[in-house]
Parts: sequence; C-alpha cells; structure tokens
Amino acid sequence: MKSILVEFARFKNLGTGILREGDDYLRSITSHRVHQVRIPINQRPFSQLMNSMRYVYKDKHEYDDAFKSLSLLVTDLLRRQDYMDVGELLDKLKTSCDKGNEALLQHVAQLLQQHDKASFLEESPLLEEVNKNSDKLQQIDLVTNAAELSALPFEAALANDDKPLFLSGKGVVLTRRVRGVFRDFTPHWPITPKVLFIWSAAGGSVPHQEHKDTLLNALKPWLPPQNIDKVFVEIGNAKYRDIEKITREDGFTHCHLLAHGQQIDRKNDKRFGIALDHRIEGADVITPDALCKALEGIRSSAVVVTLAACDAGNQTDVINPDKSVAHLLHTSGFPVVIASQLPLTKFGSEILTRRFYGDLLNGLDVREALHHTREELYDNQSNAGHDWVSLVGYVQLPEGYNDILEEVRLKSHLNSLKNLRDRAEALARVGASREEFEAIGGDLIKEIEALNKLLAKTKEMRALDENRGLLGSAEKRLAELLFRHIGDDAAKAASREALNRACKWYKEAFDANPSHHWSGVQYLALQAVITGKVDANMWKTAYRAAEVDRVRPGEYWAQGSLAELALLGTLIGEPTDETAAFYLQEMKARFKVVQCRKPDADNPLQSTGLQLRRYEEWWLPANGFFPDSKGLADEVRELIPLCRRE
Repeated sequence: MKSILVEFARFKNLGTGILREGDDYLRSITSHRVHQVRIPINQRPFSQLMNSMRYVYKDKHEYDDAFKSLSLLVTDLLRRQDYMDVGELLDKLKTSCDKGNEALLQHVAQLLQQHDKASFLEESPLLEEVNKNSDKLQQIDLVTNAAELSALPFEAALANDDKPLFLSGKGVVLTRRVRGVFRDFTPHWPITPKVLFIWSAAGGSVPHQEHKDTLLNALKPWLPPQNIDKVFVEIGNAKYRDIEKITREDGFTHCHLLAHGQQIDRKNDKRFGIALDHRIEGADVITPDALCKALEGIRSSAVVVTLAACDAGNQTDVINPDKSVAHLLHTSGFPVVIASQLPLTKFGSEILTRRFYGDLLNGLDVREALHHTREELYDNQSNAGHDWVSLVGYVQLPEGYNDILEEVRLKSHLNSLKNLRDRAEALARVGASREEFEAIGGDLIKEIEALNKLLAKTKEMRALDENRGLLGSAEKRLAELLFRHIGDDAAKAASREALNRACKWYKEAFDANPSHHWSGVQYLALQAVITGKVDANMWKTAYRAAEVDRVRPGEYWAQGSLAELALLGTLIGEPTDETAAFYLQEMKARFKVVQCRKPDADNPLQSTGLQLRRYEEWWLPANGFFPDSKGLADEVRELIPLCRRE
C-alpha cells in the first residue's frame, strides 16, 4: 500500500499548546518542499465547534454548521498552502524582470488574480500524490506531534468534489502517529490471535453480548472445538484490578474494550477516561494513565487495542500535558490503537467491532480494515451518525508487514478448514441431518471462493505454494463431505469433480516447487485414486525432496510424506529405503522430543492418520476408486494404529 507522509511541525514545547489564529506551522508532504500553513481559528471557537458535534446537542443546523466549519478547517490545513512565500515571490519577480516587461506583467497579473479571489492559498501536493495511485487504496500517514493539532478531526477532510477525502479513488485511509516517542521495542506481529475482551456497564448499559458474538464470529477460523480460552478471554463488569490480573497472562495479541467514556472530574484534568466497575462506588472513571498501566502486562504481545468507548480518542484538553486514552496507549508501545474522538453510538460500536475484527482476523491489512469500517459507518449515518468522522486510528506498522499478512491469511484459512472437518466428524458421530452437512459444504465452498480470490492477490512464491495446497485440501475435504456424508448420486458426481480439482491444485503446487514434497505426495495419491496410475518420475522427485527434509534435526513432517510414498511405490514397483511403518515410528519419536519443548506444536500423527483412513474408508475400488487395482486399504489398516496418540 502506498503511504503518503504528511507531517506538521512547530518549535518549543509540543506537549501542550492551544490553537491561536495566525500561528504558523511547517507542513511537509512526502519529499515535496516544506510549506508554511497558518491556523485560522482560536481555541475557544474550535472547542465550541467540537462540542456542537456531540450527540447531546439536538440542533441539526448547529451540527451541520459545525461539521462544515471543521471540514473546511482540516481540509485547508492538509490541502492548501500560501500561494507563495516572500522568497518565492522575490525569485519569481527577479526571473520575470530578467525575461523582460511582458513576463513581469504576466506574473503581476497572476498575483492580482489571486488577490481578487481574496485568497493567497493554492493547492498543496497532497491531491497530486493521491491521484498518482487512485486505482488502489492508499494511506495518509499523518504525524502531528503538537498537542493542539492532535485535537483536530483530520478524518473530516474533503476532496475537490466536496466529498470526504477518504472516498477518493479506491480509498484513502488516514492514520495517525507521533514521531520520536514510540517505544524501541514493539511486539512481533502475531500469526495466531488471542483476544482479550473487557467490558463494563458501570456508566450505563453496553451491548456486550453483541460484541462478544461478533468477536467470536471473527475468530471462527481460530476457535478450537474445546478450550476456547486459548483464543478468547472475556472479563465482564471489569474492575481495575481484574484488568491488572488478567493482563499478567501471556499471549494476548488483541484487546477490545467496551465501556463508557466519561470526563474526569478533577482539578486541572478535563480529559476523558473509562468508566469501570467499583466495588463500593459503582462507577470508577479510570484516567488514561491508569488504564495504560493496567494494560502494561500485555504490551509485549498485543499489537491491537480497540476502544469502543465515547471520547477515548478525544484530545481537546490540550493544556494538560497528558494525552487521551488512545494517544497514550499508542505512545506507550501498542502499535495499533483504534478509538473515537467523540461520543460513539451503540450501532457504530457494533459496526466497528464486526467490520474491523472481521477483516483483520481474516488477514486483511489493518489499514484496509480501518478504511472498510469507516466506509460502513459512513454508509450507515442514519443509525451511526457521524461516527465515521469520530473514528481515529493510531498506526505504526513493522517492517515486512505485508509478508506477515500473507502468512496470517493462509493460517486463517488452514484453521478454518480444520474446524470444518472437525465439525463434520462431530456431526457424523451423532447422526446429523443432511441439511447440517450441506451447511458445512456451503462453508467449504465459501472457503474455496476466498482462496481463489486470495490466489490472484498473492505475490510471494512460498505463499503461492501454500495457497495452491490449501485449495487442494479444501476441494478434497469438500469431495469427502459430499461422498461420505451426503452420498446420493448427485453428491457423488460433485464429489468426483471436486477431487479432480484438488488433484489439479496439488499438481500446480508441486510443479511450481518440486522441493515441496507434501503437495507432490497429495497429487500422486489422488492420481492413483482417480486413475489407478502413479507418475514414476514425480514419485522419485517427491521421494528425494522428502529424504532431504528428513535429515534435518527435529524434522518429523517429512516422515509422513515418506510413509505415503512407500505405500504408493508398491503400485509401480518403486521401493523406499525404509518401510512405511518405520517412517511412522520415526515420526512419532521425533514429535515426542519436539512436543516436550513446544506442547502446542501441530501433531503430524493426527493429519497422517486422517489421510491413511481415507484409503481404508473412502478410496476403495468398491466406491469407484483405484481402477484396475485392489487399492491400499489392507496396507494402511496395519499402519493406522501407529498414528494414535499414546
């Protein structure tokens, strides 16, 4: 994603300050010349405009006027600049003089034309930069270290057509950050999420059940059949000490807080805090500093904090050197903090949670997720009001972020396929209805469609291999579901088509990367199942690749490939150095060693056993497989016990 850096700077103390009409700031846009911009408003009228944007004020005319004034204010600061400064003016006049009277008169005429417009402002390079890549979503990376500028609703900026700037082209997502104060150490961006959901109704009712359901739905690909607290933990009616206690646990990667924001009623502190439960007083308004301290325990692991609370991003108390909840959390070390500058509607908070986490946990760029959330809020103004303007995102992403995203996306789909398989097996055990299996089939088809779309976007070679392999697995699991759990003639015909597609995807993956023995073995297995033949040259290539991996210290996945290659080799008279049973025993022994160090390591015995059972229960000559062959059911029957957990 293209990022356009826009930075405002001034001298002296940046931690405090008020807006003063006529004050000058320096603004830089990417590598363009630095320009001076001037504030056209004082602090008091600005604060009055922001107050008019609060939902407690019912006067629509007052709101409309305030919104228009604020939009024009931030639009000018982002997009306009002085027509020319004194140095430029003198340079141009001197150049014009050198060229003769006609050039001089032409330049003076331009100056007079600007004067007639009652404006000595001209368009800055911002729209020029935006228009260069208008066919793609792009980012405005806004750096505003000065406290008074952090209070401005830059998200309300307009484009040339007076439509919101964020809707320009394929979209423009504005994110904020603060230069120079972000912690040196930031957490590694996680592949597997673990979400902490904190909520409190101390300040009034909150839609906590809706938020919980939304988060669990977004986490669906990652949720295990049991022990969901490995992925999702909820702290309801939270007290301050509850948050301190739970954040001592390791591994939380995302934190979603749902509560009411309330103004701190203390002398010299008019910021907004978070209302939490209190054992005696009922509601306890926690300061931004206190909340930051309470979440300190997850700072080494959490990369995203979302605050579904009114005014969590409100920065209008510019005289207090301490910052808003969102600002302070970000500068303390959380790479991404999403909050609201103004009161947030319940409807808007539900959109924020559903759309942002739905996109993010599906492997989308956090900036894409933020942009899509703002778009949906904008499209639902009848229920969400101006929440689309209130939404602010503090974002500081690590190097190599795009590569991480591809891995997250693929891991998400892999987990989803595993969960769908587990659901199908659980339904089979209780004799579920056809409709329930068809619902799982529908989910598998959605996964296949999503993987096909992802394939078109994937650039990195390793990710392409993984994607093709996942498409093969998805089609194979769809084929199995149709054949074994629905089983009528139409379903069996559709199953055969899905199996052929799976075979094609595995072959594409192996052709592109012959060292990836797993995809080669999957292709050879389906080739044998469908045609009764095995490509001897491809068998030898996969065998060599698996043997190369096998000699690596701690390797145990290659043994699964070798065991299946030993079985398939019997069909074409190609022996392996060891028997299939030997490879499986070696796999089990090596996995035991690794499991002592990594108790949560993926179990190769489970997936290998599942594959072997297909030869015994599904891929039978009686079912139309292994033409002109007796199949491999007898051989695998002796091997399956070796894949059981001890």
